[in-house]
Amino acid sequence: MPFLQEQWQAQSRQLNPRRRYSSQREFEADWVGGLRRRHGLSQEALAVLASVSVTTVQNWENPASRKHIAAHNQDRLRDIDRELWIKSHVTLLEPCPPFIRALYDLLTANKDDSAQGLADYLLATLPHTDPERPRLLHWAGLAHSIADPFSAKAREYQNAALKALGHSGNGLSAAIENEILGSQFEDLVNQPDSEDKHQRGWYLMEACQRLYARDQHPAYKWNALEVACRTPLSKEVQYGLLRELSEILGSAAVKRRVMSDDAYEAVREAYAQPSTSDAVN
Repeated sequence: MPFLQEQWQAQSRQLNPRRRYSSQREFEADWVGGLRRRHGLSQEALAVLASVSVTTVQNWENPASRKHIAAHNQDRLRDIDRELWIKSHVTLLEPCPPFIRALYDLLTANKDDSAQGLADYLLATLPHTDPERPRLLHWAGLAHSIADPFSAKAREYQNAALKALGHSGNGLSAAIENEILGSQFEDLVNQPDSEDKHQRGWYLMEACQRLYARDQHPAYKWNALEVACRTPLSKEVQYGLLRELSEILGSAAVKRRVMSDDAYEAVREAYAQPSTSDAVN
């Protein structure tokens, strides 16, 4: 069965879908548009990847078009989505334990069920004190989310990975910790607004705070503020982080960055309101 037809049938069987569609054609159009949004692709770029014309991509995204996407193109779109997802989420950083490389090989070979089974088994047997456990939790989350970004199991593993970051003696390199943070942040900003998103943002912000407390590197404090702004978390949390940064770097330096970087747009009003501005100085 072609990929999008299979996805449409799965959507139709859901009791409470995230969105309801009047037809398979409407579902296909929304899925293709979602693919471009997820990966920041123009219609021209997607046309190149799929080896079709721009007009064809425009027709794919037009729910009024009567013609369904051809079966071979549905499967090609599935492969494009997967290839881009793996490229943005999955990297092999050294030192790389054999079990991480095994998970990578399974994911790149489209063997999701095997990757999930291996990840579940490894987590059941790896001691909680093992320094590689946060990294394995992250990869377990990847194995479960690649097929279903809204998988409850994926969220469980991703949140557990964040909770494990930043504790002294975990033995992970800064590059690996930043890989976990970066991957989780990318998923966070693409996640629709929900209680689950706010919880994940809170765990991500706390992980950045722990990393700052351990290493005293202001970049982690800036990361925490960006998470608070983009989730968004409460104004109390946002302004609290803004005050902490001002105490560390000075209010003038913090104001310059906040006013010039759109990632912190949510807290710019702190400098537009005298009473609030005084509170962050």
